[in-house]
Amino acid sequence: MTDLPYSQILAVADIPPQGLELTLKPDADVCAAMARHLDIPAVSEVVAKLRLTQEKADGARVTGRVSAKVTQISVVSLEPFESSFSEELDVRFATADIIAREVADAPDESDFDPPDLIENGSIDLGLLVTEFLALGLDPYPRKDGEVFKAYQESDPAEAPVSPFAALARLKDKP
Repeated sequence: MTDLPYSQILAVADIPPQGLELTLKPDADVCAAMARHLDIPAVSEVVAKLRLTQEKADGARVTGRVSAKVTQISVVSLEPFESSFSEELDVRFATADIIAREVADAPDESDFDPPDLIENGSIDLGLLVTEFLALGLDPYPRKDGEVFKAYQESDPAEAPVSPFAALARLKDKP
């Protein structure tokens, strides 16, 4: 997974019993890589305030907030604009055998949210931050106050003639 814009690996064994508080602030180069990865003009700032705790025998839980300042393109005017947002996160991590056991014991899979996978005894906090940054983006961004107005013809007599209507008239001629 070398194409990821941001990676911060933490070994689950390094989380102390009382928990761990972290603040992640990717630098300008990482923010630029995140913008390219998310296909937006710019990510000017990302701050993730995270609390990590041990869960069960070898699991972990990450809670906190990811805040960002980004530049997006308005779907109405197609102009770039800056916006800010904040996403709360609460994610459980577990080993593959624990996940398999929880999936097997889940009574109804539609309501079941399995933990994320602990790979090689570690979790990637950078990947988690990037994921919640993507979730926080507005899929249909628009500047404040912009309203989409559908095209409406005022007078049908002034409307341009459809090429198909012109062909239909030719068809009716002898």
